[in-house]
Amino acid sequence: MSFIIDKQTLQDLNISGKYKRDSIFSLYNKTETFGGEQLLEKLFEQPLADSEAIRRRSTLISFFRRLPRRFQIRPEDLDTAQSYTNSYSGRGLNVALLRAARRQLLAVLGLKEEKKHTESGIRATFRIMLELASYLSLLQEHDTDGLLQDSIFEQSWLHSEHSLLLQLQQQIDSHTDTLPLVLAARCDYQLRYRWAREIQQSLSAIYHIDLYQSIAEVANQRHFVQAEVLPPDQQAIELHEVYHPAIPDAVGNDLQFNGSHNLIFLTGANMAGKSTYMKSFGIAIYLAHLGLPVAAAKMRFSVKDGLYSSINVADNIDLGHSHYYAEVLRVKKVATYVSQGKNMVIIFDELFKGTNVKDAFEATLTVTRAFQQHHNCQYLISTHIVEVGEQLQQDNSNIQFVYMPTTMRGQVPYYSYRSANGISSDKHGMVLIHKEKVLELLEQNSKNI
Repeated sequence: MSFIIDKQTLQDLNISGKYKRDSIFSLYNKTETFGGEQLLEKLFEQPLADSEAIRRRSTLISFFRRLPRRFQIRPEDLDTAQSYTNSYSGRGLNVALLRAARRQLLAVLGLKEEKKHTESGIRATFRIMLELASYLSLLQEHDTDGLLQDSIFEQSWLHSEHSLLLQLQQQIDSHTDTLPLVLAARCDYQLRYRWAREIQQSLSAIYHIDLYQSIAEVANQRHFVQAEVLPPDQQAIELHEVYHPAIPDAVGNDLQFNGSHNLIFLTGANMAGKSTYMKSFGIAIYLAHLGLPVAAAKMRFSVKDGLYSSINVADNIDLGHSHYYAEVLRVKKVATYVSQGKNMVIIFDELFKGTNVKDAFEATLTVTRAFQQHHNCQYLISTHIVEVGEQLQQDNSNIQFVYMPTTMRGQVPYYSYRSANGISSDKHGMVLIHKEKVLELLEQNSKNI
């Protein structure tokens, strides 16, 4: 079963974007190879909805985080080896000899490019394979739990053929200028015919090492934590000191959901941190379902069927949808999943802000009451209309009321970005208007007309 998420949610949380420096993907992308980067892109595109699959990936990342050293990748060697091993080679040693003789003759005639390409490919491939064999031995030495058994990191052929690899490498190293014809033919035969399939598998293993050690490096440098997977029947999400991973010196907050309290109703003034609070939560949920480390002090969660948000909803001019109608369609989509019994995480920022205050009050109150009856889903809903929260407080429901506080220091608002329990009573709109002397500016302008 695939994890449910849509393009709008990915945009809301700024998840994807290889060329966006502030995207969550870019934050994790410290890969050194094109193959490793492709694997990371694929990983980010396929969040998991299976507890065991998430645990396996999380455990593997934890394993790489504990290793004493990295696999040293030389991208130029890897590119050379990939280009060389992907190019055509005839079958059999005799054919390899004929092709080596042809390259030698072309070189004598001044056409040295093919010979240079082959010999540089041979040297690079042998270096990489022996370095990989050494690093895989390190992995096996630290794999006391059999985590790597039957995985791409085994590459048993490197062990069984190690003596021959080492012997040929020593012969290659003894010729610093150019390789003798017979040696070049033998190495070419081994690499592009006899070991052709194994070489490709080993290059794939290097890309996977690049993937996992880059994730591990980011997690260790930033002190991210591995999320603990809870049984699905607990319907729980616990986050301690979760923060936005792309914001320097971000402030952490706690969030907790369970079967008894499945909805957080969030209020607070503009700029108090509501949107960042919601995005931090959504990003952590998404990363946890990728099996990746998250920006928090601790996280435990029951695996969900999907994640859906409505944070930056825009008009759809092509379809003739207003902002409000676009919001309604987002809510309808969520309602469809919820009515189907899907276990979802839902994030709504400023529900129904595209209509007037009276409509928004009634719609937010009614929809929130309807959603919170479905205890298998977790909801994080924010609004400026604090009267909705005051009405919901009278329901004796399973709603948690949280707000982002603002304190005034003279005429200057101060934001702690630390959540507190309750409903915001902040009304600083006119204070800010007076602080910026908006009315005085208009009055002065009217006198000059």
